[in-house]
Amino acid sequence: MIDTPHECFTASSSAYMRNLTADDRREECIAIHYQAAPEDLGDGRSSVSLRAPVLIVSLWMSEQKAIADKVARILNAHWDDPAFADQPEGAAA
Repeated sequence: MIDTPHECFTASSSAYMRNLTADDRREECIAIHYQAAPEDLGDGRSSVSLRAPVLIVSLWMSEQKAIADKVARILNAHWDDPAFADQPEGAAA
């Protein structure tokens, strides 16, 4: 069993395909991935959701991994904050 709490957002390499030059496609692509927390099915089993890239860090950023790590930490810290609950498009925060 894992002792650390689940984090919905993580930063790591991604196989996401970009429409760039051949050289760019060989570069490591860093992304922020989202995976919902496992859901207890009540019978001893858990349902685990797909882990998918949601934000790709531009190759033009010099500190791609550091930026992705920071964005993931910010998202994890505020994702369930009621102040950031879903709002209608165009609504002020």
